[in-house]
Amino acid sequence: MKVKEIKQLLSQTDNPALLFNKLLLFKYAEQISKGQEIKKKDYIESFLESLRGKGVLKQSKLEGISKESFKLKTAYRLVIGAGYPSFVENGFLFHHIYGIPYIPGETLKGLARFVFMLSIAESLREEVKLSKLEEDLSEEKAIDVVPQKIKILFDDYEIENPVGTFLKIFGSKKRRGQIIFFDAYPVSFNPSRDFEIDIMNPHYGEYYQQNKAPADWLNPTPIHFLALREGIEFEFSLGVAPLEPLREEEESILLETAKRLLEIGLKNFGVGSKKLKGYGWFK
Repeated sequence: MKVKEIKQLLSQTDNPALLFNKLLLFKYAEQISKGQEIKKKDYIESFLESLRGKGVLKQSKLEGISKESFKLKTAYRLVIGAGYPSFVENGFLFHHIYGIPYIPGETLKGLARFVFMLSIAESLREEVKLSKLEEDLSEEKAIDVVPQKIKILFDDYEIENPVGTFLKIFGSKKRRGQIIFFDAYPVSFNPSRDFEIDIMNPHYGEYYQQNKAPADWLNPTPIHFLALREGIEFEFSLGVAPLEPLREEEESILLETAKRLLEIGLKNFGVGSKKLKGYGWFK
């Protein structure tokens, strides 16, 4: 493919995932065929350059399905799917069809479940192994140690009958949970503005890999990767699965409880990679 044709192809593509994972490789095809190294920073900068001038991608509304939703903004950069295979070593999670970044529903469900388990553990007077408690809940064994009422961690919201509520929201090995955690998408996404190039710069690679002393004269190893910028608004949606009939009041309580758990998780624990460094937290 000629250079002119490659430029035209890249300029006509609005799908960031196609650009990052597939089409941009054409630009470096000759260098790759000769075995020449492509710098990660150059590749990511080419990706950002190709996106400049593209229009804003807007999210479609979920109508008739979502029962509860809320919006939060990234409090710092978001890196999600860094473990996915990529030409630049650290990948990124794009939606397979829409080509935009998103947070999978199973990730959000796991986060809400984690907050629920911590809330139960916090309410117990005796020290209980969290993994054993979660296993018992998953198998619907009698949990005598769990009180009849608990408070969500970092919140005053009370949950009555926490064991029953847990099983209805998240399910067990015997039945499905009745709350659906939908994938979360940016409310309004501008590919040319919302991606950023980031860097981690480990200094002691030789210490970890070659068993040398962690000395100041060891060379840093800059590793560039793709991130979403701070301040991007995501919409999080929850729904009720039509599995067992629920009273309207009970349905509202389950949705509100799941929403609270997810909000606490997003604001205090985050999602994606490098959470301990502040990435993936929301506000």
